[in-house]
Amino acid sequence: MRVFFAEVEGNNESVQEALKTMVSAMNRPTRVIQDQRSNGKTAVLLEQTEGDEVEAEEALDQEEFEFDAESTPSNTRKVRGTGKKIDRNAGLNLVPNLDFRPSGKQALREFVEEKNPKNDLEAVLAAAYYMQHQMDLTKIGPAHVMTAFKEVGRAIPVDLRQTLRNVKKSKMWLNFTDIEDFRTTTQGDNFVEHEMGKSE
Repeated sequence: MRVFFAEVEGNNESVQEALKTMVSAMNRPTRVIQDQRSNGKTAVLLEQTEGDEVEAEEALDQEEFEFDAESTPSNTRKVRGTGKKIDRNAGLNLVPNLDFRPSGKQALREFVEEKNPKNDLEAVLAAAYYMQHQMDLTKIGPAHVMTAFKEVGRAIPVDLRQTLRNVKKSKMWLNFTDIEDFRTTTQGDNFVEHEMGKSE
């Protein structure tokens, strides 16, 4: 692969001439010549058919320079699940002083048992609905949901932030531009109030 960089000044005719010259130079065939230097480095010469040579020195530790397709790194993707394991919930801490048993209202644990969420998406929605409508929290984020899951004894999703994005994108039950401040949508409220926990 050859890369040409050029900075050309002048009128239209001179610029056109320069472009023609570059195109003709790019179309000339080349062949690779190797030259072993006394310093132990291999010089690679790209000889053009008209006798012009461009020299590029490469320190190759006295190894022969080869164009070998097998030596080039492959662009194969890693199989899902074989990469390095990391904690996607790192940085999330339980929110202190959340009252999940507000006076005169149903406790969160009872509310979740009644709604009986079938999966993590529904459980996130139930927790968000409760904190927004029963606890009157004005700002709810991933750490609030994690704290609610701990309260009811539910396993926390391995990537809670991504689960919240999925609730927003695939179900449209949540709305946010900042994931640290989300609200339930009308669709989410309707699902909690009219469908969750109903016997099929």
